[in-house]
Amino acid sequence: MTTRIPTKIAAPAVRGPFTQTVTKPTIEPVKPNLPDARRGIVAGGCFPPDHGHFPHKPHPLPHPGGHLPHLPHKPHPLPFPQHPAPFPFPKPQPQPFPFPGGGHCGTPVPTKPGGGCWTPLDLSAMVELGKLDQTKGPVTGEQMADAIQNGTADLDGQAASGEYRAFAEWAQKNAGRLTPEAKQVMDIYSKYAAQAQARGETGISQADSQKMQAEMAKVGDQGAKRALSKLDKLPSPISGRDMARAIESGVKDKDNNTQAEVDAFRDWAKKNGSKLSPEAKDVLAAFEKHAGKAMAHGDKDLSRREWADLKKEFRHINSSDASARHALEKLDKEHGSISGEDMLDAIKEGVSDTDGHSTTSELREFQNWARKNKDRLTPEAKQVLETYEKFAKKAGPEGLSQGQFDQMTKEMGKFKTFHDDSMRNALETLDVKNGRISAKDLTAAIKTGAGDLDGQAAGVEFADLQKWARDNYSRLGPDARKVLDIYEKYATRSMSSGSTGIANNDFQRMLREMNRVSEPVFRPTHIVA
Repeated sequence: MTTRIPTKIAAPAVRGPFTQTVTKPTIEPVKPNLPDARRGIVAGGCFPPDHGHFPHKPHPLPHPGGHLPHLPHKPHPLPFPQHPAPFPFPKPQPQPFPFPGGGHCGTPVPTKPGGGCWTPLDLSAMVELGKLDQTKGPVTGEQMADAIQNGTADLDGQAASGEYRAFAEWAQKNAGRLTPEAKQVMDIYSKYAAQAQARGETGISQADSQKMQAEMAKVGDQGAKRALSKLDKLPSPISGRDMARAIESGVKDKDNNTQAEVDAFRDWAKKNGSKLSPEAKDVLAAFEKHAGKAMAHGDKDLSRREWADLKKEFRHINSSDASARHALEKLDKEHGSISGEDMLDAIKEGVSDTDGHSTTSELREFQNWARKNKDRLTPEAKQVLETYEKFAKKAGPEGLSQGQFDQMTKEMGKFKTFHDDSMRNALETLDVKNGRISAKDLTAAIKTGAGDLDGQAAGVEFADLQKWARDNYSRLGPDARKVLDIYEKYATRSMSSGSTGIANNDFQRMLREMNRVSEPVFRPTHIVA
């Protein structure tokens, strides 16, 4: 049998001496007096500080650790542990400031919202950083300073918040690309941004911005900068002597800063490559080579001996014409005779740099080289050089004009050692080959040079090969000479029949015969039991 106990027991209708009515006090929730919405909220949710502290906000409930109004003691219906307060409120905990630095947007600016002063990335800064992303190699101090100056120039009051955050995050992600000078520039920006944040400002004042840019401009080697500023004032092209003087002026100070000096000259050369003469490029390359050698040994400045070697190389570079020297170095790499076409190509390459030296230093380079290599010059090559001397004498020390240069090269083109372009191109592959010419090498050249179906395999193509072989016979191996004899046999047979070409069937038969010469001979081996 189940007995139900009513949940609501009616109060007795009659007051007796042993009955009384207990009235429970009514507890109304405490309504906090919240302050009005603050004005002047900055981007990212940062409130302007009030004397370095944020206004006190009353807790919406009774303060943690406080007590509700006193209630009469009433035993708990169940045997639960008793507490001194009706609810186990936690002990009072200190409330953290919403931003680092005791109420200010601290440094560095946090990158994510929640727990710190967060500001959105600034668009103008992101545009400049996008330009840096498109560059290759290390980011220099000058590049970083320019990016910061352009990215904060819009005067939107975000140079110490959104703009700074964009640069700070990019620098952290790309730390491996930053040169020491670029890191110094970023440190200067961080210093001025932190000062503005400490004052509760999101931007950097115009006066501080100018100071910051002036401080950034001093990063790097000042001697190198002064020397390069003088090069900026010189007309184009910058000669090798101009570059040598600038390097000696900008690097001679013992400031243990060779790396910064090399970086300064290299960066300047990248921006002004079109102004540099070949000699200036060679001088700069020599400086980088000797500086790298010194730094590899742990030296931060060039030693006296290293300086002496560098100046000696400068004198060698500036005593000749670099463009002509580079062109003649290619002829040195070829073996055998120098054709008229070879000399013409070298003159075109060595004289066409419009540096005004075509009738002076460049001409001397070719004349000196020809005297040292007169045994290698074909009659056509000598005629080409004589044509150059004739036009140079007529032009005078001012150099050849473009019209005179075009007229000269046209006249030079008449003196050809080879009359068939395909055969000439094929034989040039043999000119650059080191050592003996094998049967396989010569067969491949004949197949390429005479196999173009122009009907000249027994005409000018055969004549060009004979001319080349006469000048390079000592380079032909025994098997290659047999290949030459096979070509002569088929070509003379065609010429005797009045044809300048070799029939395709005969040409293929000739190639098979040449290939057998280059193939090893396998003799049968008999094993006797």
